[in-house]
Amino acid sequence: MRITRLLIAECSIPLPRPMRLGPVLITTRDFVAIRLFTDDGFVGDAIGYPRGSALFDEVRFIAPHFLGKDAFSRRNNWEQAAGRLVNTRAAMLRALSLFDIAQADIVARALHQPLYKLHGGYRDTVPVMAVAGYFLADRSIDDVVREVSALFDQGYARAKIMLAGNDPAFDQRFAKAVNDIAPGQIAADAHWSWNSVAQALATCRLLDDIGLVFLEDPFGAHRNGFLSALSRELRTPLAAGEDMPSAEALLALTGTVKVLRVDATTCGGFSAALAVSEAAGLSGCAVLPHVFTSLHAQLAGACPAIEMIEHIPVETEADPLGLLLLRPLDIKDGMLRIDPEPGAGMALDWTAVEHYAGRTATFEAAA
Repeated sequence: MRITRLLIAECSIPLPRPMRLGPVLITTRDFVAIRLFTDDGFVGDAIGYPRGSALFDEVRFIAPHFLGKDAFSRRNNWEQAAGRLVNTRAAMLRALSLFDIAQADIVARALHQPLYKLHGGYRDTVPVMAVAGYFLADRSIDDVVREVSALFDQGYARAKIMLAGNDPAFDQRFAKAVNDIAPGQIAADAHWSWNSVAQALATCRLLDDIGLVFLEDPFGAHRNGFLSALSRELRTPLAAGEDMPSAEALLALTGTVKVLRVDATTCGGFSAALAVSEAAGLSGCAVLPHVFTSLHAQLAGACPAIEMIEHIPVETEADPLGLLLLRPLDIKDGMLRIDPEPGAGMALDWTAVEHYAGRTATFEAAA
């Protein structure tokens, strides 16, 4: 089953208003999507965030390597491509991740099974953590309290809020007010707000008595070396990992954080995410994948170490990924039914992809 054609698209979907995540201001949600075609008539899809990288160009650079390759040999194809990128491997991991996912999608479709069943079929449903508190600059604490309360009324087992990150007293009031709704079921995301342990502690010490499930991403990934020192000063568990550029880098965090944030679209693909999730679980570290709910549901369906998956509800207007997918999520009472259709769970509506695409590229295998 040879890969004969590739489509690449870079999409940008405007947000209803600017959104600040720590030091990062976001006005659009940007995606790079790929679709692989085989000579047997199967297709494989994948999509990821560029997050400021040159992901479209990186995918375009790598694409010719996969033409003519057998999609069932996806590990070999991936390793050969990665082996040619020794000096730029970290920068290219997002692109390589998409090719692994798209090939896994082809294989699962060809075998007429959802991907999680090809990797053990541990469960058919998985608990969901809902994300809340976006657009915090335009909202009051009471607004977010009502939002989170509604999520628990819908049956979600946990909610995560977005901290301001630049006002310790506000973050303390905010986190306490939300936690009072459901003590012990609230997590908080700092979105890389702090540049030193001392700076982080100015807020984290104020949060430490609240009883948060975890505090995520106090530092950017380039400063994850600070996590160990910060964790020694806190009772609140730390979470990190979503931007780590390899399975090896993720695994190195398991001795420091209590919650490992795995993202198959970043760390090397579904294969790498599954491997590191299994290893993290054996080390006693909880695993919580980073968004891309439909894909990571397949991961959770295969791996017992994943405690739940993350979902940004459509109502937040913070992540319009659903506009590009063929099938909606099936969430009821805080539980997601893993997509039973053959594939990796990321079947794209390519008409919608093309509608939002600013750039596209096509590659064909030589006749």
